[in-house]
Amino acid sequence: MSISQVLLSGLSGLRASQTSIGVISNNISNANTPGYVRTDVTLSPVTYLGAGGGVQVESVKRAADRFLATASYIAEANRGASAVRNDILARAQSSFGDPASQTSMFAMLDDFWSALTEIGVDPSSALRRGDAVSALQSMFTEVQRIGESIQDLTGEADQRISDSVDEAQSLMDRIAQLNSEIQLNKRTGADASGAENAQSALIDQLSSLIDVRVSQLPEGGVHVRTSGGALLVGYEASQLSYTPNTAPFTSHGVIKINEQLGTQSNLEPMLMGGELKGLLDVRDRDLTALADALGGFSGALADALNQVHNENASSPAVSQMTGRQTGLLATDAIGFTGEATIGVVDYNGALRQRLSIDFDAQTITGEAPAATYSFAGGTVGAFTTALNNALAAGTPAGSASFANGVLSMNVGAGGGLVVQQDSADPADRAGRGFSHFFGLNDLVSRPTPLFFESGVQGSDVHGFNAGGSLTYQVRDTAGRLIGSRTVTISGALAAPGADWDDLLSALNATGTGLGDFGAFSLDSTTGRVTFAANPTFNVTLVSDSTSRGGTGVSFTALNGLSQAATAGRALELDVNSAIASDPARLAVGRPDLSSALGQRIVEGGDNRGAAALLAARDATRSFPASGVLTAQSTTLAVYAARLGGEAGRLAADAQRSADGSQAVATAAADRRAQIEGVSLDDELMKMTVYQNSYAAAARVIQAATDMLDILMSIGYR
Repeated sequence: MSISQVLLSGLSGLRASQTSIGVISNNISNANTPGYVRTDVTLSPVTYLGAGGGVQVESVKRAADRFLATASYIAEANRGASAVRNDILARAQSSFGDPASQTSMFAMLDDFWSALTEIGVDPSSALRRGDAVSALQSMFTEVQRIGESIQDLTGEADQRISDSVDEAQSLMDRIAQLNSEIQLNKRTGADASGAENAQSALIDQLSSLIDVRVSQLPEGGVHVRTSGGALLVGYEASQLSYTPNTAPFTSHGVIKINEQLGTQSNLEPMLMGGELKGLLDVRDRDLTALADALGGFSGALADALNQVHNENASSPAVSQMTGRQTGLLATDAIGFTGEATIGVVDYNGALRQRLSIDFDAQTITGEAPAATYSFAGGTVGAFTTALNNALAAGTPAGSASFANGVLSMNVGAGGGLVVQQDSADPADRAGRGFSHFFGLNDLVSRPTPLFFESGVQGSDVHGFNAGGSLTYQVRDTAGRLIGSRTVTISGALAAPGADWDDLLSALNATGTGLGDFGAFSLDSTTGRVTFAANPTFNVTLVSDSTSRGGTGVSFTALNGLSQAATAGRALELDVNSAIASDPARLAVGRPDLSSALGQRIVEGGDNRGAAALLAARDATRSFPASGVLTAQSTTLAVYAARLGGEAGRLAADAQRSADGSQAVATAAADRRAQIEGVSLDDELMKMTVYQNSYAAAARVIQAATDMLDILMSIGYR
């Protein structure tokens, strides 16, 4: 070997050792950098004609393990989804409060039941009636607060989806940029490990937002896809977009991917994990179910109290009764069977007039004066006219009116009204009695229909104003937009005689309606319209601008076909404003309308109505499925407890899931770090080796230099 070859061999050793020391120094300096992957140097010998000629740096590679990286991405995506779900559901559950707390919704409801018990001791006490009204009002105020809290959390989840989409887009853009840098370094033979480490850290961050799968490109860089197959990063980054809508009970948009390409662009079905998936689940499933359950509970409680209160009477009896918004029109069939009784009392509570309503015979029979009033034809308007004539004939005289869906009655000064069901043949429309259905003496009220059993029949005129429309959006189970369907009250549907059957036919029409994707049907017993979607499609209400006559009630509000109608009850129910302003109107007596005319039937000491209200707590009744609450037959007290229990169960399940996924993510990260991470002991040992090899290479050069000097000296002489 020539001296020049020895010098070159030593020089290659210096360069290889210097490169190795630099790599190890970088490893040591980044030992505590999250996501940093250790870099290793591979050396290979250099030979000249079979003789050793030094050493060269074969490659500088990251010690990345694809299998462990993939496991880490999966674990991190699950952790991200469960963590965000746990965070939001924990706060949703906390809004219900501790059931043992005196300020919780459940404790306030117990306070109301206790106040009713106190009324039984002294029904004439204005203070005790005021306490009961205040307790019930506080309870519904708390229900409203909880309902608003759930809607706020829904809006927050929607806004966080938008923020996460923006963050994911930023990460994807940077990953794509680093792809170009890595590929350039690979082509020029430069060290690409720094860019690869930076890219790996970005992918780690992205995996907590979106479940990702990474494939290496032969020329360097990566392709990043979701577990569902959507390409997030190729040679360029895909474009994500989302427009939040934080309004309560709104229809949300979808996360779009590459919308500019004009293809089906819904990313959501291709998400299997990550924070975005968790936010979507908690917004569309968990919080919606909680809101529906809260609305179902508050509606059931209000309806049960109203049922009893409409059979009761206050002392003194009220002179004016204004009913609830029924959504009915004067031209609708009265639709009741059975009998009901209206009593008119004087200022002393003595019965002065008894009106017996026979809905089967379509007559109202008065006793003072004796007369019969017919509402032949059986419409709400005809009934109201007959009732008005019957009230006007008595002493004190009264009147009745029906306008924009609301039935009202009143009698002159000093008089009062009492309405009850006939004990032998009670009046009934869609499962509710006369006063209960019209809400003439409701304890709890809502601006829109409280319940959705309207009692309409298919042959009744639908009554929706011309120009109103219903718009639905249809997607398949993969989230792809199939189309939109709009049914407008126009043409034949706007004709004076168009009935409910005609409206359902238009809604169920194929091509123009939703007949291809599900079916609307009307229950002949309750008059409620329901929609059953085809399992292969998701049908979402986008808008409803319909209005029934002058009631202002839309098609979906009348039938409970939107979340605003069902879950919205939690935000809108409250104690009847007339009772809230005058607790003396709280009806805690139960008069006997079978008494003889002239007999006193309304007395301040009557506590039978209060006892009946209290008994509603423990009466077994049927509750339909509502959100997280399944259909069941139980008492109001147990139903309330189960609502709190379901909210707690959801939060506990989310907590367990978050703890479990955190443990798995930690284990996956630790296992990956063992292979890819930096061990200071190992790196310091390597540093010593390469320092020594550097020194050895330097000594080789020095020895060759000394030899050359000697040879030069000998030759010179």
